[in-house]
Formats: sequence, C-alpha cells, structure tokens
Amino acid sequence: MIARLWRFIALLPLIEVVVIVLVWQAIGPWWTLGLLVAGPVAGLALLRLSPVRTFGHVRAAMSHGQLPHEAVWGGAALGLAGLLLIFPGFFSDLLALALLVGPARRALRRPPPEAAPPTAAADAREPLEGRFRSYRD
Repeated sequence: MIARLWRFIALLPLIEVVVIVLVWQAIGPWWTLGLLVAGPVAGLALLRLSPVRTFGHVRAAMSHGQLPHEAVWGGAALGLAGLLLIFPGFFSDLLALALLVGPARRALRRPPPEAAPPTAAADAREPLEGRFRSYRD
C-alpha cells in the first residue's frame, strides 16, 4: 500500500504535465494559464476557511452531545482539498474537487471504530506497585 502511494506521488508531476499540455492544446494558452492561477487562489481561500468551518461544526456537534468525527473528517477533507488546489495542475484539482463533493467524500470516509463497553475484567486490574513518598509538612 505504501509502495503504491510512493509510486503515485512520484508519477504525479508527470501526470500533471501531460494533462496541462492536453488542456493547453484543447482550450488555448490564456485559458490554461488563467485556470492554473485560479486553482491556488481557490486553495488558499479553502485553507483559510477550513479551520473556522471545522471549529464551528465540532462545537455544534459537541453541544448536541455527539462525537465530532464527521465534522473533523469534513474539515480534514476540506484542508486536503485546499492543499491539492495549491499545487499547480489539473489532475490534483480534480482530486481536490472529488474531496469537496459530498458523495465522494463520504465514500472515502471510514466509520470510526466502535468503542468496546467497559467490562468487569478491565476494572479488576492489579494495583500499581512501587515506592511512594509522602511530602506532608
């Protein structure tokens, strides 16, 4: 799994160059340059918005007595999308847009592991042993 990720990261610049050349040929140089400049601007805006949005959603979830895992995942996806938009290229922008779309984001999210209920065996642990000093005046 890690080897595949490293190969993908190594091939990403080559993929970006090929896609930029194809877009350049399809829509022209000025539109391509405009889109390449607009991506990082949008990424910076998302990175500035992400912590504020995430904090608000986490606070709202906590005030309703729920775990904020959905809000944290949404904030992480928004931040990662912002980082991907900063990198110049259209392939990374497509990955960022996939993270911004609700169904794709939910498909990538794994549910949090269920917490095991406490058992009697967990409460019957042995006491901590060691040397203790009392510092009473």
